[in-house]
Amino acid sequence: MQNKHLSKQDAIILLELISESLACSTEEQVLRLMGRLGELLPYQAAISGIAKLAPNGAVEAMKIVNVDYPPEYIAELAKRGLLEKDPVLIENFKSFRMQYWADTINGQPFTRDIGHIVSLAEDYGFSKVRAGCGYGHGVRNLKGTEGSIFCYHGLHRSSRTEEILGLIIPHFHEALRRLVVIPKSGSPLTAKETEVLKWVKQGKSTWDISTILGISERTVKFHVGNILQKLDATTRTHAVAIALEQGIMAIE
Repeated sequence: MQNKHLSKQDAIILLELISESLACSTEEQVLRLMGRLGELLPYQAAISGIAKLAPNGAVEAMKIVNVDYPPEYIAELAKRGLLEKDPVLIENFKSFRMQYWADTINGQPFTRDIGHIVSLAEDYGFSKVRAGCGYGHGVRNLKGTEGSIFCYHGLHRSSRTEEILGLIIPHFHEALRRLVVIPKSGSPLTAKETEVLKWVKQGKSTWDISTILGISERTVKFHVGNILQKLDATTRTHAVAIALEQGIMAIE
């Protein structure tokens, strides 16, 4: 696990979380898994959701898995019809990029709906909401039929935080989707694709893998493209998460 900002202890905890994510099969286990991120990042509250997506990308249905947001707050948002108007939620299911909330909130007109969302959050004890102190991040499968969102409130902007979220959220996504999706059995990858993916898991670049395997960078990219397609993954990290979850590779 190569990185720029993580300590050895960070890496150990991340590997523990990845290993735990593979064993999750119930909502309680997913809740515990998401909560354990607090060992790395001192968040105030966390919530997640897994959604079925329409062909145009719209959310058709979503299952919310709430770690420690006040249930009354979520119920009030739903009652007022504000959940689907949350700018972080909207941006997530549009782009599935990592968001620092301040960037999303301040990057658009401050509407009445956003004002109600911010005011309601502060009524329920969420501090620094107006400053956008928190992160949202999600994963979409390659076919675009399902996607997730993970929100952690109370996190300040930092490269370390973003690196941790970028590494762990694909694994959290796979753990969460098992609550509503039956995993496929068997490995769809060829021996060469599996070998390439093992080096991807080690954090090797395209050039590194081409050198190690004695093949061209173009061939490596070809294999990676096939891996993403077969595993229905959107990124290399997502592909590794799926491969670990399906038992195609061992965590080692």
